[in-house]
Amino acid sequence: MARIYYATNRRLVAGSLIPFGNRYNAEGPAFYRVGYAEVDRVPDAADPDDGFVLRSVTVAEEHPAPPGAPPSAELIGSTGVFASMTQAVRDESREVIAYIHGFNSSFETCILRAAQLEASWRVGGKAPLVFAFSWPADDGDGLGLGESATTESKWKYFGDRDDAEASGKAIGRSLKRLIDFLLELRREDRAQGREPCGQKLHLVTHSMGNWALRHALLALRGFNSGARLPKIFTNAFLMAADEDADALEHNNKLGLLPQLAEAIHVYHARRDLALIISDTTKLNPDRLGAWGPRTFDGLDSAIYGIDCADVCTTGLTHANHQYYRIRPEVIADVRQVMAGKSPDQITGRVAVRSGRQYRIKPRPAG
Repeated sequence: MARIYYATNRRLVAGSLIPFGNRYNAEGPAFYRVGYAEVDRVPDAADPDDGFVLRSVTVAEEHPAPPGAPPSAELIGSTGVFASMTQAVRDESREVIAYIHGFNSSFETCILRAAQLEASWRVGGKAPLVFAFSWPADDGDGLGLGESATTESKWKYFGDRDDAEASGKAIGRSLKRLIDFLLELRREDRAQGREPCGQKLHLVTHSMGNWALRHALLALRGFNSGARLPKIFTNAFLMAADEDADALEHNNKLGLLPQLAEAIHVYHARRDLALIISDTTKLNPDRLGAWGPRTFDGLDSAIYGIDCADVCTTGLTHANHQYYRIRPEVIADVRQVMAGKSPDQITGRVAVRSGRQYRIKPRPAG
């Protein structure tokens, strides 16, 4: 059984096994709830998408301070959740992954894919602890990109894109809460003479989750009054990013990310059908997740492009868009990055431009 921690600005649906729907929090898109979900693994599942089942979802209790009580009487759900995460990381020496899902994804889908990462993205034989943010994407059949002729599917993409953008402030608020919590823990460790927790924190964003990340970064900059953001992530993995190919060049897009992350790894595939549709039918510019960064000239030296075109094929309905969680070659590459191997020393890839661009090789058949 895996425990996946989460934050979500989806609307709470009381009394349901899956207590979050596809609309915003009743107080608005900037508000979020936190908690954790228990997930069971399905042994020997033939399809990776059937490999996990959601057992339960716990929503952390929270309430404002009673009238006349001091502010300290307020119960903040994230305090208990982050404390529980910290205890698990310290006790078990686990890495931490913050995960933002893509389009056409329900709360349940987000949790199950986070569980997939927890099971496969192991470092030193230990599963990472995963903290997932689930924004209110609409789930449904198909890719949600308008590949069929129905009005619903044609507009699903744009609806999800609007929801991802509107969720930026909630994601930014949850990241700021996490940053503040980590900084306070470090201060407490120093004050009590303890060795600070040395486990690494990584960021993983998939597909339209990268568009949501853009708006979370802009929100964080606002929360910080324009000051430089603290570098809290060891690695940021931008997977099949449905973002502009020049996004890392501009501070009004993803250009602020090097302030938060020591290294940024852009995994892309020109045969990604979901992004081809996004590019050609949605009037978007070239996609970061299809071609990689438009240029490396002027980019932070710790931004890398990893070409997955030869290892992006998975299930028929995945449209070469889900390789980050399914293809063993990509998983093996990520695990080596998380383990701290230098880019030129990672097995299974070849250098296209040493120190900048690489291509993952397919494993021999059989």
